[in-house]
Amino acid sequence: MRTAVFLLSCLAISLLTACPEDEFFQSCPMSESILDTCRAESQSTTLTCVVADHPQCEEKICAKWEDSEPFCSRECEADADCPADATCQTYLDFSFCVPASATTQATVAQ
Repeated sequence: MRTAVFLLSCLAISLLTACPEDEFFQSCPMSESILDTCRAESQSTTLTCVVADHPQCEEKICAKWEDSEPFCSRECEADADCPADATCQTYLDFSFCVPASATTQATVAQ
């Protein structure tokens, strides 16, 4: 009985402390040298950049979508692979989830 209560308590605690999906797009820093490299590769007036092995992101992807602030992301093949209110975008043959706030920001800036 004690074991069952303990296991239920652990389950309840883990469910209550789980991170919501919108924390998935937390901020991640990009150095000026990385941004300079991205600017050199860019064929657009807006800067998009992807770091595929970023130490501060759980899924290792740090992205900057069309002049947005850099954010942690994950690979995707379709919008359904991304959290709610995000879309799967492709840049240089690499697809990753982009929060709606980043795509809205890019639309407003143009």
